[in-house]
Amino acid sequence: MTRARWIFLRAYLLVASLVVVTGLGLEALLVERDHQALIQREAALIEGAFLYSETLLDSTAAVDTVDLGQRLEQELALPSKLYRVEDFAVLEEGYEQLAAGETVQMYDTDDRPVFYRRLNNSPWVLALGPAPALDNERAKWVVPLFYALIAVAVYLWIRPLTKDLELLRESAQAFGQQDFSSRVSLPQGSWLAPLADAFNSMAQRIQWLLQSHRELTHAVSHELRTPLARLRFSLEMLAGAEAADRQRFRDAMNRDIEELNALVEEMLGYAELEQDNLTPQLEPLHLASWLTAYADYYNSHAPAITLTVASLPKGCIIPADERMLTRALDNLVGNAQRFARSRIQLNARVADGVCHLHVLDDGPGIPQEQREAVLSAYVRLGDNGNETRKGFGLGLAIVKRIVELHRGDVTIAEAAGGGADISMDIPL
Repeated sequence: MTRARWIFLRAYLLVASLVVVTGLGLEALLVERDHQALIQREAALIEGAFLYSETLLDSTAAVDTVDLGQRLEQELALPSKLYRVEDFAVLEEGYEQLAAGETVQMYDTDDRPVFYRRLNNSPWVLALGPAPALDNERAKWVVPLFYALIAVAVYLWIRPLTKDLELLRESAQAFGQQDFSSRVSLPQGSWLAPLADAFNSMAQRIQWLLQSHRELTHAVSHELRTPLARLRFSLEMLAGAEAADRQRFRDAMNRDIEELNALVEEMLGYAELEQDNLTPQLEPLHLASWLTAYADYYNSHAPAITLTVASLPKGCIIPADERMLTRALDNLVGNAQRFARSRIQLNARVADGVCHLHVLDDGPGIPQEQREAVLSAYVRLGDNGNETRKGFGLGLAIVKRIVELHRGDVTIAEAAGGGADISMDIPL
């Protein structure tokens, strides 16, 4: 027997046993309650039958015991028979009760109750009973049918549940065997659908963390190795250099240290943005004022290429975390400075409830087949070995993450006249 069938059989037997035991207990309780109610109704029926019999006896001029007994049995729908009081003299206590007009209950040879009572102080004692047993044909199959339906219902409930549990177990087992693409696919109507969604979310997060770890390891092994090698070379050269050359080697070492520091800051910044509990502090941000002030501050530091601001929507206010969005804009403008020839431009427009903030340059642009890839971490233009690599491959990934935290998206297109057109699309 397979594990899945064994799990199903155990669950089915457990639930079915609980249902049967509960059903039998309730059935016994109800039978006992109905039995007591039946006794009360039977006593009331017998009392009424005796009263009717006394009335009938008073209206009969001559008593024919056989005829009267048959008539009573027909009209009362109970076995009826007349006896004389003296026939019960041997009973002593029972005789005294009958003589006093009390109802006496006795049992026949089949242990069925028969009721006796003297009628109107007459010499006659009427015996009623035993009542015929109720032979309800429906009751013979209703209870088995009930339990059969319960068994079917339990089966229909347990079987899909155990199948879903088996799928969840198989996916968890595959994931534990380093198949990190393993996911659970359950119908949304399944009771385990929330658990499957939680598992898939966890699996996706773990897969991303492992991928990020591999990317980080790859980046560290490649990015740190070059400046560290240069530092080692400069140190070795510095030891035997002439006094006139020592400053040149010190400057080279400082540049390498700054490069290492920038790389570490980029990595830490990207890791910070990937935290699930990071929530931007969204506040109303006046777009035109913010972009104008940004361009003025940027140009005040005498960059190699001046940043110009083109058309801006008047009165446009977006919900944004100004610190985070400024960081994203820094990355876009910084990329444009590295690749542009003579022009970097900012412009914005609003369409269909979305603010499109564009950063354009007149550099070589981004090939269409690479536009999606460069938004991932540690992916850079020029990684094909034919071009000079620039940056650490985290700038656009950070931009994408910041815009996603603002419930927006990043699009890359070709600028008019050539170059890159990168847009941060943020809903208003």
